[in-house]
Amino acid sequence: MAALPPYAGLDEIYHVARLVFVAQEGRNPTIDENSIANYLAGSMVGDRTRMPDFGSVGARWPEIVKSRRILIDHDVDRMYVRTNIESQQPRLYYSIVGRAAPAHRTQMSELRMWRFASVAFALIVVMATARMGQAFFGPRGIAAAALIVSLPTWLTLVVRASNDAFACALLAVALAITASAPARAFAIAAEAIVWALALAAKLYTWPVFVAALVFWRSQRASKQRIAIVTGACTISVALTIIDLASRTHNPLGILAFDQAAQTSAPHAIRIIEMIKITVASGIWTSGQHWNALTPIGMILFAFPVVALCVLSLRRAEARPTLAAIGAFAFAQVVHAAGYIRRARAAGAALPAAGKEGWFWYALAPLVVATIFPATPLPFLASWLVGWDVILHEGALFHDFAGATSPATPSWLFRWGPLHWPLTADLSHVAVGPLVSQMIALRAIHVVAAVVLFYDALRRRD
Repeated sequence: MAALPPYAGLDEIYHVARLVFVAQEGRNPTIDENSIANYLAGSMVGDRTRMPDFGSVGARWPEIVKSRRILIDHDVDRMYVRTNIESQQPRLYYSIVGRAAPAHRTQMSELRMWRFASVAFALIVVMATARMGQAFFGPRGIAAAALIVSLPTWLTLVVRASNDAFACALLAVALAITASAPARAFAIAAEAIVWALALAAKLYTWPVFVAALVFWRSQRASKQRIAIVTGACTISVALTIIDLASRTHNPLGILAFDQAAQTSAPHAIRIIEMIKITVASGIWTSGQHWNALTPIGMILFAFPVVALCVLSLRRAEARPTLAAIGAFAFAQVVHAAGYIRRARAAGAALPAAGKEGWFWYALAPLVVATIFPATPLPFLASWLVGWDVILHEGALFHDFAGATSPATPSWLFRWGPLHWPLTADLSHVAVGPLVSQMIALRAIHVVAAVVLFYDALRRRD
């Protein structure tokens, strides 16, 4: 979070715009009304009096860093000039986090505040993953949970201001409670409430509920427990559908499922390109200008991790994870099919969405808690923490600082040249805070990880 420039993660500025609308108007917007505040729209279009929208600048970022101030702060306004695609999202996160915002904010203070909220939710994901890992593997499971913060795409997903960290936190807590096989009435009620909230937070949580069904079967859960949880979840999904149908054009709120009139001659859809983008953005989503690893870099980084995980899938603990992966894959295929239909109607060869590899990191708590501890953990930990440093301190932070370019790629990164880790100067671009403490923060992380793994792996039980 300390390193991030303004609006650096994926569609962060659109999530911020919706939070702003809810904070100022006390309600959630419809998909068709203007709900992006004028000052945020100015950032999107390059108004030099506003902080730039790093997520949309793309390859022009290095020249912008050299030609103008990045960190510019102003009071906010209540003039809305554009519709917001993130109005398609369920309301739960925005209603809670947006309404909690103070009346007096500045453009920078609100961005920091909502990023801090995401960091808090992300830490809940880590703790819930540790609890789930402990239930299956004891201390090894706790140590494995620390690796979730060294998954670079997971960081992109949860550290920016958006509803993803909130949804992932609720989902992780729900999975941890279910995995613990609650038997008391209070615990079963908590399981029902948290699952209901998770399903109301974001649509990609829905297929993960399949994991609960597998847990219940292996636990021989009582019919009463199953009825209470499924009843709460059914009510939650129904209310979410009613809300989305009232504010958007379809019961799921997703643009892919809107009616699409034929506006141009259809083109052959570039399915292979969609798959490549999904894989690349799943391996490492740097967020703003798609500075993916090169094919060699992706293989070097991801292949050993994937291979170790696949070899560990045969264990009984992995069955809920396998079920969730299958259901999630089916949901993503349906999602992609909707955008393919719209692309054909519009005469486009590459759909606007349906290739989001980072969505898969909603499954990270399950994978980390049930599969990572069964791998050679010292090797996996060293590999992931090492690549975490290479990807962030060695590459992405230099991108943030404007010191790299697609014109000078390296053998590892599509943006280059390669830099030594821990040498990026972010003082002029990072919203922060704590940007001056980056090296100390990373040192604390690495030392803590080493101590944690030493302590966990020396224990037999």
